[in-house]
Amino acid sequence: MASVRPSKAYEKYAWTLLFAFWALHLILSLRDFFPSLQDYCIGCLPGAQTAILSATGMTWSMLASSDPRFASFLASTLVDDGISGVGLAVFGMVVSMTSFRDGEKWAWYTSWSMPIGIFAAQLNVYLLTGSVMVLVLTVVFVLVSLLALFLPFRRFFPKKLTNIS
Repeated sequence: MASVRPSKAYEKYAWTLLFAFWALHLILSLRDFFPSLQDYCIGCLPGAQTAILSATGMTWSMLASSDPRFASFLASTLVDDGISGVGLAVFGMVVSMTSFRDGEKWAWYTSWSMPIGIFAAQLNVYLLTGSVMVLVLTVVFVLVSLLALFLPFRRFFPKKLTNIS
């Protein structure tokens, strides 16, 4: 017979780390609704090239004035990305606030999308910009999200007690 042990504080509140990261993801996804903000590299050192500048050789405003049709297409693609990002962030916030907090295993597995997604997206940004600061932030964010996953590990996967008679 397995006894239920009380949760430690770090197990009980690890969900807040994931929730905070998903809230940050929501805020960063909202910037895709405003294409002119692509001229600002969040997480880059001052003077670093933005992804749009690295990819096109122009700032957003230069691109919009020199090729308005392409800029319009790119803007709609950014908005699509923003819609997807907002949807994913809201989903992640709800999962972390409900099922992850309650210790449901499927939520633990689903929450692996956070460190994997951070790594993949930021690796792409690094390849475009070459900003070492992006790599540093990636390592920090991935480690903190892994911490949020592993702190409550025993809550999701309790040790099986054997009854020796």
